[in-house]
Formats: sequence, C-alpha cells, structure tokens
Amino acid sequence: MNPGTKTMFLRIFAGLLFAIVLIWLMNLLENVTIILTVAFFLAYIMNPAVNRMERGGVSRSVASLALLLTGLMLFVVFLLFFIPSVVGEIALFARAAPKYIVTLESKAEWLSQQLGVTIPQTPGELQQLILERWRQILPQLADPMAKIASVVFSSTMSIISFLFYALLVPIITYYIMVSFEYIRSAIKELIPPDARPSIIKHLNQIDLVLASFVRGQLTVSIILAILYSIGFVLIGIDLAIVLGVTSGLLFIIPYFGTMIGIVGGSLMALAKNGDFIHVSYVLGWIVFVQLLESYVITPRIVGHAIGLNPVIYILALIVGGNLFGLAGMLLAIPVTAVLKVLLVSAVDLYRKSYLYAGHEGQNRET
Repeated sequence: MNPGTKTMFLRIFAGLLFAIVLIWLMNLLENVTIILTVAFFLAYIMNPAVNRMERGGVSRSVASLALLLTGLMLFVVFLLFFIPSVVGEIALFARAAPKYIVTLESKAEWLSQQLGVTIPQTPGELQQLILERWRQILPQLADPMAKIASVVFSSTMSIISFLFYALLVPIITYYIMVSFEYIRSAIKELIPPDARPSIIKHLNQIDLVLASFVRGQLTVSIILAILYSIGFVLIGIDLAIVLGVTSGLLFIIPYFGTMIGIVGGSLMALAKNGDFIHVSYVLGWIVFVQLLESYVITPRIVGHAIGLNPVIYILALIVGGNLFGLAGMLLAIPVTAVLKVLLVSAVDLYRKSYLYAGHEGQNRET
C-alpha cells in the first residue's frame, strides 16, 4: 500500500471515528443538541445579512445584535397579533361547533348513501377507523410521530427549565453570529492542505443545498402562511388564520402543510356554509397558491439550486426521528445534504475508476 492510499484510509477512519463519537455525544446530550442546532440554524439564516451589514461599515457584533433584536421584536409582534386572533377564532368556532357538527353529519350521511358505504356512528368507531387507515397508508410514520409526541407532551422538563433553555437560544445565536466567519475559517484551516480545494468545493455544494432548504424553504413557508390566511379570511371560513398559518409553515414538510389546508379548509367551509361551492373556493385558492409557489415564489427565492427530493426529505425526517427523536429530526436535513453531496462525489469517482470502466477506461485515461 503506497503512502498516499494509506493516508487516505487513515483520514477516512479518523473522520468516521469523529462522526461516531459526535453522534454518541449528541444523543447523550439531547437538550444541548437541540439548543445548539436551533441557535446555529438561526445564525446560519441571518449570516448573509450580517455579512452585508459588515461590508457596509457596521461592526459584526452590532450587526448581529441589531438583527437578533429585530427578529425577536418581529416574533413578539407576531405573537401579539396571532394569539388574540387565534383565541377569537377558537371562541367563535366553539360557539358554532354544535351547528357545524349537525351540518357535517348530514353531509356525511348523504355522501354515505350516495357511495353506499357505512360511516362510523360513534367516536370509538371513528377512532378505530382512523387508526386502521393510518396504519395501512403510512405505517412507517407511527414510531417517529410517537417519539415526537413523547418529547413534546411527556417531557419531564419543568417550565422553568424550558424558559431557561429558551433564553439560552438567542444568547448562543448571537455569539455564533459574531464568530460565524471565524468558525468557518477555523474549520477550513483544520482541513489537510492537499485535500483542501476538493473538500471546500464539497462544502460549498453542501452550503448550496442547505441554503435552498433552510433559508429558501423557510421564506417560502412564511409567504404561503400569509397567502393561505388571506384567502381563507376572504372566503369566510372559521379558524382561517389558524389553518392558514399552520398550512403555510408546515409546507416545510413536503405535502403535509398542503394536506392540512385541503382537509381543514374544506371541512370548515362545508360546516359553516353547508354547500360545496365554498369548498371549491378553498380548493381553488389552494391550487392557485400552489401554482404561484411552484412557478413564481420558489424559483425566485430558492432559484435553481440543487435541493433534496421531497421523498428523500420525508424519509430523512422519519429516520432521524426514529434514531434520535426530536434532535434527529432537526439534524436530518443537514446530514442528508452532506450525504447527498458525498454520494454524488462517490458515484462520480466510481464512474472514473477501474471498477466501472475496466481496462477500457484505464486506457482512455492514459
């Protein structure tokens, strides 16, 4: 074995060992992992704006603090607007709920007669039917969703601890934003000089994928939340803002947010108005927003950067949730982006190797 090959295998072994130890520590310290992941993602999203302000003559610490405070203020304003609206919508819905249930029952009975099927008559029968259909259609989602529910609703963390962690996020985000370029330079300096150009090229490709999914998809989701909410309010359904914001923000999980909008919006329109015309308004608005997203919003915001296939995206979330719970789901996309770039490079090397091309490829190279 020549020295170059030996060095390459040693580097691969060291990298794998480092990854295994890192994964073990992240799994052991799940709360710390979640805080650091959220803080890093926030810093990553705002870093381009910090760089632009720094080039304009503003110090990096001032720019980071200004952006962070602006973000917190916008979040507070959003909560001040969103929470009263949600409370008001829920109160109105609660008062009209008995009437809506009667309307939906009559429509369900009419539909069952037309289709010749039996509908559940009790909540227990309905629950059993939903569980059976859920297991038949998406059995692989049961475990990660159960883990998410366990983390969110069954956590032993007290309210004081939660608030403490929540306060830590903006503080850590600030220090990461201030040191972001230094961290990037330090990582580059740790890369062996002979392998630096190739690895930096791969890191740039990873950054392209992450920018597409972190910055791009988040921006698109916020725009869709606004558009859905406006449409649902104009159509006049109950829980319009709740459904609009939920459908838009959950767009970051492929297909899930759209399904929430279709099912929830259609049920609200049918329950309130008792006709299918308003249901068609809801469906038409969702189709319009989706076309706008596909042909205008996403191309202009995300561009033509190489992203992740939605199926791979969903599978990554499932695998991450199964293996490491909520922390695994937060890290699923960046890890998948890294693996995608490495896989593309590995396939490219394989196509140029003796294993793929044989003597013919070797002769062609010589």
